Amino acid sequence: MLTQQHTMPSPSSVLDGLPTLQTPDPHEAQQRISQLFCEHTLQPISGRGNVKLNLRSTGAGFGVHLLDYGTAVRISPAALKTFYMVQVPLAGSAQLRTPDSTIESTPNLASVPPIDHDFSMTWQAGTPQLIVTAPRELLSDAAAALYGARLEGPLKLANSMDMATPEGRSFLRSVFEYHDLLNTPGAAPAPYARRLHEEMVLARWLMAVKSNFSTALSQWDTPAEDSKNSSLVCSFSELLDAHSSEDVNVGDLAEALGVSIRTLQVALAKELGSTPSQMLRETRLRRAHAMLGEADPRIDSVTSIAERCGFGHLGRFAQAYRQQFGFAPSQTLRSPSAG
Repeated sequence: MLTQQHTMPSPSSVLDGLPTLQTPDPHEAQQRISQLFCEHTLQPISGRGNVKLNLRSTGAGFGVHLLDYGTAVRISPAALKTFYMVQVPLAGSAQLRTPDSTIESTPNLASVPPIDHDFSMTWQAGTPQLIVTAPRELLSDAAAALYGARLEGPLKLANSMDMATPEGRSFLRSVFEYHDLLNTPGAAPAPYARRLHEEMVLARWLMAVKSNFSTALSQWDTPAEDSKNSSLVCSFSELLDAHSSEDVNVGDLAEALGVSIRTLQVALAKELGSTPSQMLRETRLRRAHAMLGEADPRIDSVTSIAERCGFGHLGRFAQAYRQQFGFAPSQTLRSPSAG
């Protein structure tokens, strides 16, 4: 859904496989949004006191949401307390005001509301927003795993995320990969596939926004000598060969190696120019390629083999397979000599 050029999708295509809540009543809009996110006051500042709410959501907790009030509004929430949030305008602009700063949010600059004190927002008319939420403990645990340490105090994030940077674009791509997994009507993803995508979103979120973790731990410093990097890369490759077919994710593999995800990322980037998730995906693709080449099309299917190799979304698997090998997985299944 998202291109390398950072082109935002049409709001109508975001979560279009899920039900849409629509209402012109600002009181109903305030009530329903409060139930999903947190208590707040909502004040329309145009549109004769009405709104044109469009809301689609994967649900409370860790989730992806499309929210459009259809008109200009002021929003005054209480402190979020229990969850973190990123708001990415798909068009238009919005302002986030805290005691210390004012953020002018656009498709190139997402807003990240503070979690421990009140704030206010003004959304201009024509500003549908893609919102990602994560429970406080979940993102904090992801930060501890990513950086391999724990801070004395709570995780604190900067109030904005630059979507034009490579890290911002990577975050957005991971969000839409997760989006695609959930936006298929009547098809629940495999739990391990959902968990893999969630952990990728959390890691990319933390890489794309400044935090007290990244500042205190100097995340961009190389943590080990070249020899240690090489040894870690070899161990990771061996672990992939032995366990990539199992229900494991990058966090599990890093834990098995006794390092943080960030340490593993740095080592692979320096030695191979790759990432843990990319190597895990490519290992699974190679295994799927071999299994498809050996399979009997009268007994096996592309879907069953994709699932056995750790892919929970057939469309994403087929796309990745074609990019890796230059042809569709069904061609390998029909003709083992194709690969």
